[in-house]
Amino acid sequence: MNLLNPPRLDKAQVRRSFNRSARQYDHSAVLQAEVLQRLLERLDYIKLTPGLIVDLGCGTGQAIRPLKKHYGKASILALDMADKMLGVARQRYGLFDRKWLVNADMEHLPIRDACVDLVFSSLALQWSNDLPSTFKEFRRVGRAGGLLMFTTFGVNTLRELREAWIQVDDRPRVHRFLDMHDIGDMLMAAGLAQPVMDVEEIVVEYGSFRELLSDLKNIGATNAEIQRSRGLMTAAKMQALQDAYALTGCKNGRFLATYEVVYGHAWFV
Repeated sequence: MNLLNPPRLDKAQVRRSFNRSARQYDHSAVLQAEVLQRLLERLDYIKLTPGLIVDLGCGTGQAIRPLKKHYGKASILALDMADKMLGVARQRYGLFDRKWLVNADMEHLPIRDACVDLVFSSLALQWSNDLPSTFKEFRRVGRAGGLLMFTTFGVNTLRELREAWIQVDDRPRVHRFLDMHDIGDMLMAAGLAQPVMDVEEIVVEYGSFRELLSDLKNIGATNAEIQRSRGLMTAAKMQALQDAYALTGCKNGRFLATYEVVYGHAWFV
């Protein structure tokens, strides 16, 4: 444990949230599917012939088929901490071909040293309790000349919801995301080479506030802070939250949710 940066996420709660959302995840995870596609397209510009790929935080396995198509000779290890997500992936792709499904946490990879040529991860790193140590773990398993390519959410993600909650409740209610520049510094500190970072904002519109909250729940993106409030959401508090959100996160009658998507890649040496 990093005593200077103690755990802030309840990993058991994270796992429960994603297990609960596994069946309906793909229906609601429209943004996640779009970001994944954009990350996959970036592989076209990088020369790499991997033998072993780790799809880290694979969820329901949406990246498996395109990764296999792009790198036909590679073996793919799809890893996720939520076993029911892996169950959906197993039903979708079966147990055949040169790929595996592994139930594990990114912070403690059950993989031997220096054997992975590509660590590929789309919108999973925000669930690490200790990202500097997680990057060191990636470096441990990465083979020299291999690549880490990822997306994660940046500091301005769900800013409208965070600002609304501040008006209603002083307890941690929205996941805290990291700044792109800090993530780049962490890559360098972990010993990865030539990190490249960039960012874009995607705004998702909803017809109602409840639709927005329902989408977050259906993709497992619930508050997992250790210090989160454990009380029930009352009707009065829900109304107060909606009223506060409407002041800063509404436009033309539509509720807006901003996602700051951070793209990064770096090389194993």
